[in-house]
Amino acid sequence: MRPTLLALLLGALLHGPARANDDGTDRSITLLREAQHIVVQKDGSFVATTEHLTRLNDQRALQSSGQRSYSFNATHELLDIVEAYTEKPDGRRIAVTPEQIKLQQEPAYRGAPMFQDMQVKVVIFSDTGIGDKLYVKTRRTRKTALFEGHFADVSSPYFMPTEEFTLTYDLPQDMPLYVEADGFAARAPHSAGGRTVYRWDYTPSPNARPEAGSVAYWDYGRHLVVSTMKDYATLAKAYDSKAAPAAVVTPEISAKAQDITAGIEDERARAIAINEWVRKNIRYVAVYIGNGGVVPHSADSVLANRYGDCKDHTALMEALLRAVGIESTPVLIPANQAFRLSPVASLGVFNHAINYIPSLDLYLDSTADSVAGGFLPDNELGKQVLLTRSGVLARTPASQHNGVRNRYQVTIDADGGASFTFTRRDLGSYAEPVRYNHARWREEDRKRIIEELLKGAGMQGSGSIELGQLDGSAPEYSYSYSGKAENLTYLPGTVGITAVTGLETVIGGGLWGFAAENKRTQPFVCHRADFEEQADYRFPSGATLLAMPDDVTIDGPLLHYRARYERRDSGIRITRSLKLEKAGGPSCTVDDFNGAQADVRRIVRDLRAQFILQKKS
Repeated sequence: MRPTLLALLLGALLHGPARANDDGTDRSITLLREAQHIVVQKDGSFVATTEHLTRLNDQRALQSSGQRSYSFNATHELLDIVEAYTEKPDGRRIAVTPEQIKLQQEPAYRGAPMFQDMQVKVVIFSDTGIGDKLYVKTRRTRKTALFEGHFADVSSPYFMPTEEFTLTYDLPQDMPLYVEADGFAARAPHSAGGRTVYRWDYTPSPNARPEAGSVAYWDYGRHLVVSTMKDYATLAKAYDSKAAPAAVVTPEISAKAQDITAGIEDERARAIAINEWVRKNIRYVAVYIGNGGVVPHSADSVLANRYGDCKDHTALMEALLRAVGIESTPVLIPANQAFRLSPVASLGVFNHAINYIPSLDLYLDSTADSVAGGFLPDNELGKQVLLTRSGVLARTPASQHNGVRNRYQVTIDADGGASFTFTRRDLGSYAEPVRYNHARWREEDRKRIIEELLKGAGMQGSGSIELGQLDGSAPEYSYSYSGKAENLTYLPGTVGITAVTGLETVIGGGLWGFAAENKRTQPFVCHRADFEEQADYRFPSGATLLAMPDDVTIDGPLLHYRARYERRDSGIRITRSLKLEKAGGPSCTVDDFNGAQADVRRIVRDLRAQFILQKKS
């Protein structure tokens, strides 16, 4: 009855070719020149001078580029705006004055005194118009290296027409530099006076449009990675030297750990209890790894303040676990759609930290406030990660237990209206996110949810919702809807009724990665699916079921689908199921996509199928 996911699925199939003509490039602005020149010292500190010159091509650029923001860590860095101006088409330059450079606190960290060193300088340009050029020269001085004695940098091209983009690194001659370059051409290094200068120039080429649901651009796009670290074990050691001291067990930490785990004997249960307490009681404040520092605040201070970023959560978790005899390690992980690590060791795509308990082979992310302990957010599954205590590269679970079971009962009236009940059970990792969301619903949300669901299906009606148990974090959560639709169909007559199997159908959503594009050139995310939906339609007296769809069975390499249609006394039962699981993790290939297309089309046809009902006057 609610075709939202199905509509998205069918819309993608119908409109894919139009999107395929868009290469994702923002042509409202042209990058005329960006030149980065970074002078690195032996201790890893550096001075980075950057010149950035763009041209505004249309009205969209005026709205988005009239000011430019530069974030920095005031404790470790100095950021100077050396020069900035607007250049008019006739050559006149309008300088940005000191009054037009605003120093602000990063919005994400306001109200979080532990992070008051995160600041931003905003450059506001004057009198901008189409055809203008905007120029900014900055100098960033990193006073304290992110990792003592090491330097690393990662760059990717901009998604805009680019004429010149160069990166120059000036290092002590005895500092090795490891490089991965894709789309960047190297010039021969030049050594003199005990230093070596390296340079790479971006080779302009058409952008590949990021396809719907694709993995991160990092996995398939152009990039330049430079690092003085020879391997990931070196990175792990450097990170752990800063992170380990924060996880000290103090009397306060010990007391809290004992309180959380009182009466719990099982080691896994104790670990999950600690994760659940931190998840629900320590507010997460986002400060991404690499954005100004990798040193966590002490576990004691995080406990006292009741908030922290991912590194702080990890330190507190490690200390609490150790206080009850459970050893763990921080884990660096890409918390986005990136699955690939560069062969060159750097923080690169590592933008998040979680915990791992070797004795239990258990990963925990206490910052994921809607994910129960023992499970991970979907975007952390199948990821190559770095265990910082041992320096070992490992991998998170490829999948985890989850599923949805829907039951739908519809009684059609003589005039085509219908009464209905709908029950949904979310299993495993799906349970807590739904429970978490429902617990935050306002009363007015509950009152209008049925009306909105029906409106989404083009019907009028009303009803009520009965939520499940909102306390706790059990790996199963159920809720139900009931109500009345005034116009499911129109009787008497002969009508086709779409064989919908629920107010909230999930099977269409499970096909999203396979149906969102007509053609793929990039790997894409294909999360595990285990969905079952059953609908029972009861017909009014005197109605006859003239026709119903044929059963469908699909057992493809990835997609396993069943649809059964059964005549019942005075009605029809429809049962559908979809199972999908990619070995190795939720990243599917172009070959996976191509191999599944015939199956996807058969499934979509079935989801659109109708049964034919006749009722004479």
